[in-house]
Amino acid sequence: MTRYNPNKHLPLGFTLALLVIGIILPCGSLAQGQSRGKKATYHSPLSVAISPDGKTLYTSDPTAGTVAILDVAGKTRRGDIPLNGEPRGVVLSTDGRTLYVAERGAGTVAVIDTAKKAVSSRIPAGRWPQALAVDKKAKRIYVCNQDKHSVSVIDLAKGESIKEIPVAREPSCAVLTPDEKYVVIANFLPHGVSTDVTLAAEVSIIDASRLEVASTVNLAPGSTAVQGLCVSPDGKWAYAVHQVSRFNQPVSQLELGWVNTYALSIINIAGGTRLATILLDDLTKGAATPYDVVCSGDGKQLWISHAGVHEISNVKIGLVHELIEGKIPEKLAKIRDGSVPDPQPEKGTRGLPFIPDDIMALRTEENIWVRMKTDPGKIVELENDLTALYLADAIRRFPTGGNSPRGIALAPDEKQLMVANYYTGSVTIMDAATGELQGTIPLGKQPEADAVRRGEILFHDASYCFQSWQSCATCHQGGGRIDGMRWDFLRDGIGNPKDTPNLVTMKDTAPYNWLATRSAPRECIRTGVIGSHKIDPTPQEVDDILAYVVSLRPEPSPYLDAGGKLTESAARGKGLFEGKAKCHGCHPAPLFTDKNVHNVGVVTPNESEKYEGKYDTPSLVEVHRTAPYLHDGRALTIKDVLTTHDKEGKHKKVKGLTDKDIDDLVEYVLSL
Repeated sequence: MTRYNPNKHLPLGFTLALLVIGIILPCGSLAQGQSRGKKATYHSPLSVAISPDGKTLYTSDPTAGTVAILDVAGKTRRGDIPLNGEPRGVVLSTDGRTLYVAERGAGTVAVIDTAKKAVSSRIPAGRWPQALAVDKKAKRIYVCNQDKHSVSVIDLAKGESIKEIPVAREPSCAVLTPDEKYVVIANFLPHGVSTDVTLAAEVSIIDASRLEVASTVNLAPGSTAVQGLCVSPDGKWAYAVHQVSRFNQPVSQLELGWVNTYALSIINIAGGTRLATILLDDLTKGAATPYDVVCSGDGKQLWISHAGVHEISNVKIGLVHELIEGKIPEKLAKIRDGSVPDPQPEKGTRGLPFIPDDIMALRTEENIWVRMKTDPGKIVELENDLTALYLADAIRRFPTGGNSPRGIALAPDEKQLMVANYYTGSVTIMDAATGELQGTIPLGKQPEADAVRRGEILFHDASYCFQSWQSCATCHQGGGRIDGMRWDFLRDGIGNPKDTPNLVTMKDTAPYNWLATRSAPRECIRTGVIGSHKIDPTPQEVDDILAYVVSLRPEPSPYLDAGGKLTESAARGKGLFEGKAKCHGCHPAPLFTDKNVHNVGVVTPNESEKYEGKYDTPSLVEVHRTAPYLHDGRALTIKDVLTTHDKEGKHKKVKGLTDKDIDDLVEYVLSL
């Protein structure tokens, strides 16, 4: 097993989540394009679409509030189209004449005439539209609404939504099958309690004729942050990229993916089943934050962007399918288990002149592909095998030439791959076959990064972590929020995992972490990094991360009405919150926390007696998006917190309320 060198400085890492169980910091993210009120305008390309002739590339730029128009051959920017809100997903019509852009925050889809380079109309959607898919036959757009956990079906002829389809949680990507019979939806976060050892995000498959969910596919336990999807040319398979968090075991060390790994899941669309989940990491290097994935026209290759490690991976997916079917090449069949390298009489690709006998003695087991051929049930072992793709020579990884690659697009002739490098503010052009960089297209002059931008970059950069296994954003997804998991940090014993907190309002809500053991935000960050990684971050790094975290802001709740006001139910709930229920005693406005600890009757087994079952009062700001609830994530909803998990009636006077009162109270809390 590879060991880290405690004397080697690895500047930062795994993050404020593995930061001391989790600090409560401010939310709303600039990684997500949210305004910080800076004078400088950073360019941050996110989603990309390429014209049918391959000459023009369009990319959303959330921090600039535009869509950039790029000349591929000339490697220059032709211009920008100003948009509302934060531009996110972009998609072109088949003829390339119309570009559709999700305008997050504005609650609209912008319809752009590409010839005129101007917005021709806007179509209402959810408040936080994230991604789009166009159905050319039915002339519809499918819009992923992250605020409503739904997909809007927009009739282009009418220019309005004709149906809203509920899905699991925060849909992040939508892809149509070639025959347009199905719409495959990636749900960004898991929807369930984190005490469930099988907790995982899901993929929703919508029947496009009936406009309803035909099936829901659970990913491997611990799956979260599902951001990229593509469909095979024959429409049989969907490929989803995501992280797999090892939340069921104590956070003890990072070696060999003991905390977070990153995966490709293969889904049978018509059957509504998951065939396999295969890790994209190497044995001693994570493939952090897979963001987007595209498939070749012959269905034999995939390209995946890895935002956390600034790389593109190329996967021979055709070969992978053959291996799963038991078609094992003779050369591969001879290779033993991949956790130890094969002997090499001469210096070879692994750079090893020989393998000592005592190490070779460990290589007694057949590799995973051979074991699967003998016993197909062992396919589940791929979820934990860091060497399967490498043993089969089915994966290669290339640097993108930029920082934090997000959206990618394959040129029509499939010779080039376009990569949006978010923090570099440019799109790089790569040779799709070799990974060689062929050029860079800047979106504009990129200002020098200030402390907040530097901190944001560190927050999302897994290369600062030991073996590149994770970044701060790995646990605090969505711009400093949550991963939907709970983690067992050994600082307070073992067997008492804690829920990942939303990083909202850090500056004003000390003390930090669920046990309130840290009083100063800067010290919380510094000691958290040291404790999690055995590294010593520089003072500048700590200051920059703190600057970023303090800059974050909560977003208005989608539970407010169209005018941003409380609904009638929420208004009644507010009266109860501040009156009869006495909730404001522990959750006073405006931060909705008294910054104290309380025992509310939900003690975790194995918790140290010195804490007396008392946990930090969480802020209720943005609570609508941070399920599951309570310190160990045992409650799925706020109503569960107040009913199912309050048998002793310790939440002030809530136990005496009627069912209708509780519903009103919940409506108010979700509006905060």
